[in-house]
Amino acid sequence: ARNGRTSEAAVSASTYDAASHPRWRSHRLAEDYISLASAVVLPPTHLGPFGYSPLAGNYPVEQATALGYLASPLRRPSVVERWNPYEIATFEAALALHGKAFHEVQRRVRTKSTKEIVEFYYVWKKTSHGRRWKDSYESEMESEDEGKATG
Repeated sequence: ARNGRTSEAAVSASTYDAASHPRWRSHRLAEDYISLASAVVLPPTHLGPFGYSPLAGNYPVEQATALGYLASPLRRPSVVERWNPYEIATFEAALALHGKAFHEVQRRVRTKSTKEIVEFYYVWKKTSHGRRWKDSYESEMESEDEGKATG
């Protein structure tokens, strides 16, 4: 607590506005991406009680784990899993430029077919990231429309 700096730092850290600070914003985006990926990859599971009791008809059951689920040869990868972060960023940039002209978006995202672009779009637009992106894009369009109306 030299020269009162520790208490000032604690106060400023506690009153930090996370939405306006770019560093906190990037952390929030990373957290959202990780949450999305885990929600898509790991389905919710409910395991009842298990154990060994032949009289009650209970037998040993292997507990499902995240690693077991991910490593299973029976699991099909989801739409989002097949896209890397660079492809997603390119997709979003192309979508801002071309809108829903998916064949034009595909020309920018060269590693995916138009079918894969459309498939990803309909999953992506339902995510929190897709909604946030759409809201920010719509607010830009509204401000442009207001500028044209007054000008």
